[in-house]
Amino acid sequence: MAAPRAEDLFREALRSFDAGDLEAAAEGFAGVLRLDAAYALAHYQLGNVRWDQHRAADAEEHFRASLALAPQHAESHNNLGILQQMSGRADEAIASYARATELAPALVQPHLNLGRLLVNQSRKDEAVRCYRRALGSSDNPPVFAHLLAALEGSSPAAAPAEYVRMTFDGFAAQFDEHLVRDLGYRVPEALARALARLQPAATGLDALDLGCGTGLCGATVAATTRRLVGVDLSPGMLRQARARACYQELFEADIVAWAQAASPAQFDLIVAADVLIYLGALEALFAALARLARPRALFAFSLEVCADRDWRLQESGRYAHSPAYVERLASAHGFAVASRAESPIRSPVVGLLYVLEAGAG
Repeated sequence: MAAPRAEDLFREALRSFDAGDLEAAAEGFAGVLRLDAAYALAHYQLGNVRWDQHRAADAEEHFRASLALAPQHAESHNNLGILQQMSGRADEAIASYARATELAPALVQPHLNLGRLLVNQSRKDEAVRCYRRALGSSDNPPVFAHLLAALEGSSPAAAPAEYVRMTFDGFAAQFDEHLVRDLGYRVPEALARALARLQPAATGLDALDLGCGTGLCGATVAATTRRLVGVDLSPGMLRQARARACYQELFEADIVAWAQAASPAQFDLIVAADVLIYLGALEALFAALARLARPRALFAFSLEVCADRDWRLQESGRYAHSPAYVERLASAHGFAVASRAESPIRSPVVGLLYVLEAGAG
């Protein structure tokens, strides 16, 4: 039997990685490197695997090895930047992202990562320049039109689907750790407590987790459900959600389009933690959810808040909504406010947590 070739092992390892089998993928890429230590893409992919396995030091070693062999590989620069950003090395991350944008101007993710990090570092003018370059060079101009609108004060009705998808895909493996540890995110637990106060003995619910992400919110309500459905735009986030094994069904879709197409009156509970921040106008969403809700169903969600208008796009790229607007929509679609409370959303943002109750039908 002929000895395996590095190219064949690499393709097999990629299939394992795409299927979510990280152990098999790691062994496969390591096998490639045993056959060919100068196989730069095997280092890059093994770095991705180690990052998904929360082995940051090993991931960094392989990204750097990839770049030593192939210094022009933009994706390695970008992913090294993600690792550096998540470990608090913002200046190094900015340099890595910037190099990736120089090497591959058409790639969306490095421009997106660079601009958002510059905004976080209060370097707005540099972020605007980054987004303007990306608007003319990247493969997805609507992503950067949205971010420029956020920085320049206009308010499109919703974030483009590709913006939401790419925002989360690049950080999916480390999302929970960053959000919970670094930003103090506790919205899922707070929504679960609010629901428990309203329905202390709830069990056997049919539930919908809109914008389910990695499953943080779904995991907090799963014990009360017999069927839990998750919907999200990001395949990377859905892979993480699937690993939690608390969902009976997961769908990769736009949440409004999915809700509009789904069968009516099928849910007793709908949750949307940190999801409405990617929508400005909420009329279509509320109308769709009113269709899906059974009598007395609960709809629990978080908001970032503005007071001067119904909704507006913030410099962060996220939307804020006024309580008056949300409560007006709730009433128009047959929901009553069951609870409303101020709560930390993520450091340093304080917002509102709502639970609405559908009418008796």
